[in-house]
This record gives sequence, structure tokens and C-alpha cells, in this order.
Amino acid sequence: MDDPGGGGVVSIAAEELLEPISTELVEFERRLDAEIASDLGPMASAMSHIVKAGGKRLRPALVILAARLGNADTDDVFNLAMGIEFIHTATLVHDDLIDKAPTRRGIRTIHEALGPDPAVIIGDYYFAKGAYLLAEIGMPAIDSAISHAVMTICMGELLQMTSRNEYDQSLADYHRKIGRKTATLVSTSCYGGGLIAGLDADSVESLRRYGHSLGMAFQIADDVLDYVATSAEVGKPVGADLRQGTVTLPLMLALNDREVGARLRDILARNDLNENDFDTVVSLVRGSNAIAEAERSAQEFAREASTELQGFPQSSARETLERVCDYVVERRI
Repeated sequence: MDDPGGGGVVSIAAEELLEPISTELVEFERRLDAEIASDLGPMASAMSHIVKAGGKRLRPALVILAARLGNADTDDVFNLAMGIEFIHTATLVHDDLIDKAPTRRGIRTIHEALGPDPAVIIGDYYFAKGAYLLAEIGMPAIDSAISHAVMTICMGELLQMTSRNEYDQSLADYHRKIGRKTATLVSTSCYGGGLIAGLDADSVESLRRYGHSLGMAFQIADDVLDYVATSAEVGKPVGADLRQGTVTLPLMLALNDREVGARLRDILARNDLNENDFDTVVSLVRGSNAIAEAERSAQEFAREASTELQGFPQSSARETLERVCDYVVERRI
């Protein structure tokens, strides 16, 4: 799963955005640290390495905010938030191994530090640990939702692997992949928060749709950042997706741009692309209309997400969830 690291944004800082739940997030970090520390030494140190590397804690924040729309048991809120964060982190451990990524957020990946075999075991362990924490809540609907989410994520990852360097994918194919790889767990975070809050079925479904659209906006914005941000900002080489053969919306749109499309196709038709080729492709995409078009697509999904909140009473939690829609498309990293 793609997940850029923490840091600054164009207009809204994450700290300011999540200030209404700052106390809960501090407690979340305390409980997360305690859960990791309770594991065996090598397991704990490896997971602490990646969990503490940063990240926005978007999914735990969404759990907490969704739960605030109703009345939820405190332990259930934190078990759901930690369970989903462990499962999300486990997907990153496995993704980094599959992609042979040397770093994440500027820090060595687990397979680079310990080797591929320990990375597989550590990822598996924290999938199971996340599922255990969710089972502690005692709601079969949550267990079912997270199981379906993990299955969906795996299918999305497989689709991405089997479509590498396929430059003429349809928009529907792209949406299907990012929906499975990213939006499904964001959606499950919001859905689960609504369930433990005791909200009615229609409200829970609205939160599920909110999370799906938000996750789509998040991933498209992330795909744009892969072309326009600096290496220092994203903690990985610019154009990392391109180098791995992952075709994302900015490139898809640029390939159909009358100004740069033909030149891009000439470059990408070569068998072995070198660093100069990659740099040229990134530069061409940056200079095309594709970036603005992709940004508009992200903004449209963010608007769809915000619309799903209209049926909820005004509250600090609802206002923050609305502001999250702006944040995911305005952030720089």
C-alpha cells in the first residue's frame, strides 16, 4: 500500500487539522508503543523501526473521528485503530519487499535491514496481531469487513504486479486498482468507526462511502506527488512508481496529451530505460496538462467524500472529517 511520510502541506498542517483529537492520538501512540514492546525483541525492534518512522496516522485518525460521531467504548476505539494500523503497516512491509524498495520515508526498509525472510514473517505476524486486536472488540461485522479488506488489498496488489508497464490501461482499470490497494482500508476505517459508535445502518454506509472516495482522492494525490514532489519530500526517488513499472493517472493522462504524448510513447517503447529516460519522462509529465487534470480528479473524489457527511449533525468530528477532504489533496507529502 502506498503511504507517504509525515510533514508539511500546502495549506493545512496535519497537527492543526487533527488538533481536536490530539489527546486521543497521544493515547493511541502510547498504546501502540506498548503493544509493540510486548512482542519478542527482534519482532518489536523491527516493527518499531517502521511504525515510528512517521506517517500521518490517517487511518487511526479516521477511526477516532468516525467513532466520535456516536458513542463508542474507548478500548474498542483504540483496538480498532491499532488493529487497522498494524494491518496497514504489514502491507507496507510486504509491498516494500515485492518492490525491492531500499527505503521508506527515508529509512531502510525491513527487508533491507534484516533480509527478505524475516520481512515476510514480520509482515505475517502483524497481520495476525492486527486481526487479534480487532477480534477483541467482539463485533463479527468488523471481523468480516477487515477480512474482506485484506483480500481486496491483495487482489489490488496482484493486479498492479500483473499490469506493470502496461501504458494503455483504461481509467476504469486504474480506479479499480487504487480502490483495492488504498481506498478499501480507508473505507474500512471509517465504516468500523461508525459501527463501534452505534450509528444506524444508513450513517455507517455513508461513512463507508466517505472513506472510499477519500481514499481514492488520497491515492490520486499521492500519484501526482510521485511526479511533482522532491525526493527529500517523499523520502524516495521522484518517479519511483514509473521506475517500478507502475502506471498511474498522471502518466496515463500525459500519454494522451497532444504536446508530449508522442514523445513519451517513443521513450517508453524502448526495452531498457536508463536514468536519463526516467528523468525525461518525469519532466515531460510535469510540464504537461496531466498534472492539473489529475489534481482535478483528486479534488472531485474529495468533494464526493465531503458530500457523504451532509447527513450528520454539526460537530467538531464532522468538521474535521470535512477538512480532511481538503488536506488529502492539498498536502505536499
